[in-house]
Amino acid sequence: MNENAPADFRAVSLTASCLNIRHKLMYVDDRQALPGMIDTDSDTRIYFCMKTQEQIGPDDEPVGPKFCVSGRGCFCAPAL
Repeated sequence: MNENAPADFRAVSLTASCLNIRHKLMYVDDRQALPGMIDTDSDTRIYFCMKTQEQIGPDDEPVGPKFCVSGRGCFCAPAL
């Protein structure tokens, strides 16, 4: 961990996911601002879909890293 980081600093571990998943920390934490890469360490984070702007995707299924996977019709894979 960075010695100069604040005491409440939390490391971010990004995982590849659907390009359409968003959560509000992606807009305020530059470390999490990469579409297609999601920090999945939170149990309380609320995800939404860029296609619907809702917590439900265009196929009426829930949005989140464990739901938005390859094989789902609306899934958009990130270029790694």
